[in-house]
Amino acid sequence: MIQPSKEKKIFYLLCLYHLILWTIVPYLSNKNLPLDIIEALAWGQDFDLGYNKHPPLSAWIPGLLFKIFANKDWIYYLLSQVFIVISFVFLWKVSSIFLKNRTEILLSVISLEGIAFFSFETPQFNVNICQIPLWIITIYFFWKCTKNNKITDWIFLGIFSALGFLTKYIFAYLLLSLFAYLIFIFFKKKKFNFNCLYALLIFILLITPHLQWLKQNDFVTIQYALKRGGLNDFNIYNHLLNPVKFIISQLTILLPFLLLIYSLVKRLKSKFFLKDEKFIFLIFTFLLPFILILITTLITGSKIKTMWMIPFYSMIGIFFIYLFQNQINLKKIRNFNVLLIIFLILSPTLYSLRSIYFDSRTRYEGKKIAAQIEKEWKLVSRNNISNVGFSEWYAGNLSYHLSNRPKVFLDEKDDFYKKTAVIISKDIGPNLCNKKNINIKNIMYKKISDHDVCFIF
Repeated sequence: MIQPSKEKKIFYLLCLYHLILWTIVPYLSNKNLPLDIIEALAWGQDFDLGYNKHPPLSAWIPGLLFKIFANKDWIYYLLSQVFIVISFVFLWKVSSIFLKNRTEILLSVISLEGIAFFSFETPQFNVNICQIPLWIITIYFFWKCTKNNKITDWIFLGIFSALGFLTKYIFAYLLLSLFAYLIFIFFKKKKFNFNCLYALLIFILLITPHLQWLKQNDFVTIQYALKRGGLNDFNIYNHLLNPVKFIISQLTILLPFLLLIYSLVKRLKSKFFLKDEKFIFLIFTFLLPFILILITTLITGSKIKTMWMIPFYSMIGIFFIYLFQNQINLKKIRNFNVLLIIFLILSPTLYSLRSIYFDSRTRYEGKKIAAQIEKEWKLVSRNNISNVGFSEWYAGNLSYHLSNRPKVFLDEKDDFYKKTAVIISKDIGPNLCNKKNINIKNIMYKKISDHDVCFIF
């Protein structure tokens, strides 16, 4: 499969595999878009400077696509794969800096197919998928900045660093690692590079509007992050248990990837010293973010969700191929190819089975439920539904599937009741329509497809 002079062609095939297969497979197997996409589309109706869970960028992108393509599911599956392919393109660029030949470069990229985050989990566009190319591009320009010191590269570094941070705050772990490398260079060369201030200035300018929004909204995204990390529930044992769980979960995720790498090397032996400039750079950009996360969970006892680590693995192929490049045995490439083909076939197969039989979100009859609600609505009102509330999932799905795309309200506000509206939920019953203190002309409860629905007209 991997032969000299054919590496680029195989790379292009890998990109097509993602763009075509990983768009078609979820489109055919899923009845409904996954939760994170519906959630992002609900947020992205309004291009706010932040949302209740995350910074704005990952919601703006699908929100913009909806304005162009509307509710075509395949667009949002393709969106994820476009981000993965952009990641691969820049991984090739970064890998070309560190590795000797195209075969090693290709291996550093294609070995990521052994990590579910770059295949099995990619159909669900979310903050983590959105971060991957930004993570890699930031590292790419950071290397260029430290080597060439061009002002344009520092400006691009500031732009992509800000975009990464505006996707998810966990991007700060990469930025801290890059800052640590700058300090390392400062002590090594005894000289401060003032051009880095261009990147810092651009970064601050781009994130300031979001920081102002954050302050005005009581730091809601910070509170969400603390809650998701379990910091609100203090337990002394978490300082030991959660780091151990974190390490075990990461090793479990990495098993297929490590198997691919093991199939290539003669023996697990490598010689690198701190004088190896490229290896030091890889330690700072790949290992240090993991170390910082581990220190965080040790000190705070927080739970680190496995999905949060998706962008952290972006450089893992380059790191391991560089580490064992002198031990790679191309005569064993057949074993690598066999394993790779198994993963390339098994991953979409397992995804389809999960979607069809086990995932309640992708089996959700969102389109059917929206049609039934719209049919019932037309019996009581000639006007379109203007607002829906109050959950990302139920209200977000209803808004996505209704032809006029009503506004999603995630919180109950007075503005919600000033126009025709629908409240949708489950397991609440007629109490859903209990709005005694609100001046509403007409309100009606309906039970539709096991959902509690409140019509306000």
